[in-house]
Amino acid sequence: MEVHGLANDSYETEAMQKTLVILSGLPGTGKTVLANLVAHRLRIPLLSIDDVVAAIPPQMRRHADPFWEDMIRILLNLVEYQLERGFSVVVDSVFMGEDRYWAYEIADRTEAAFRPIYTYLSDERIWEERVRQRVATAPPEIRDKIATWESIQEQRKHFHPWKPESALFVDGVHSIEDSLEKVLRYITTAEMVLEPLWADSRNHSHLRLRDATREP
Repeated sequence: MEVHGLANDSYETEAMQKTLVILSGLPGTGKTVLANLVAHRLRIPLLSIDDVVAAIPPQMRRHADPFWEDMIRILLNLVEYQLERGFSVVVDSVFMGEDRYWAYEIADRTEAAFRPIYTYLSDERIWEERVRQRVATAPPEIRDKIATWESIQEQRKHFHPWKPESALFVDGVHSIEDSLEKVLRYITTAEMVLEPLWADSRNHSHLRLRDATREP
């Protein structure tokens, strides 16, 4: 990944190009904390898959697993609406694989800069401790909604690895202050060359999210 023309430390959003920032990573890697800090620091909208899921009535949520892709599409349609109106957007979701291509296509269609960020934890022991502590200290009324270490390991089996140099890699073992500074400089860099999300020259232009019957 090559970067040129780093923005200064003020991170003024007035001069920032319209940008789609996606934060991808498994639960417990610091993704959501970082997404909130970035959105607050840059004063741009934050959209989260957790908010989409939370908006679903409990009786429907119990049967939501087969409709996970539909919830991702709802999230990304909301993202596209914001970008069409000229706003930069931060998106907090796991981004398991193909949904990364969907996000890229949205950035391309709306002429927005694309800034993918992958959060992970290189120390498995610290990662597990953080997850178990989060579950143990969660209020009883939401504890069953918190991802357990065991459920994360199941999810991990289906998480497609990020291609090196296709995103900014952020290791959760580092301090949140250092990670935030690194991410802000990456997002506000004027010019950047990233490796393609896919390894070949496949055309992903068919990955349209919108219902074709929706009025423009």
